[in-house]
Amino acid sequence: MSKEFISCLLHIVIGTSRQRNFLTAEIRSQLSSYLNAVAKSKGMSFIALGGAENHVHILVALPVKLSVESAITTLKQSSTIWLRQQSDALRSFGWANGFAAYTIGRSQLDSTLLYIQNQEQHHWKRSFQEEYMEFLDFHHLPYKENSLFEE
Repeated sequence: MSKEFISCLLHIVIGTSRQRNFLTAEIRSQLSSYLNAVAKSKGMSFIALGGAENHVHILVALPVKLSVESAITTLKQSSTIWLRQQSDALRSFGWANGFAAYTIGRSQLDSTLLYIQNQEQHHWKRSFQEEYMEFLDFHHLPYKENSLFEE
């Protein structure tokens, strides 16, 4: 074969430090535009961002030469700096230390997009912590509940 072909759709979940409610709907909208530019600069295709006041879900397509960790670190670090510059209320903003990331197939794209776009409604019924643990359980990822949300 003469060229690399990759389809790596990544559903990323990142919480705010101490699950603080920093991310208003307006901030998330601006953050989406900002992260779109950051992603493009690293060769990623930015597809969607949704979330609630204490976390975001991001959907991107990774290029062949960018690792999952490198992609997420880039998004977290650049957005932390950018968010802190947006207002006095965000000067102490920070993301939680960890993250979760799940690959999805092309056949899951529409349902994942819908899920990400309807995050606020999802959290009327369950908390971010419940959602996060459900994803980890679904993907058979081991964790210790008592230390999962420590900073």
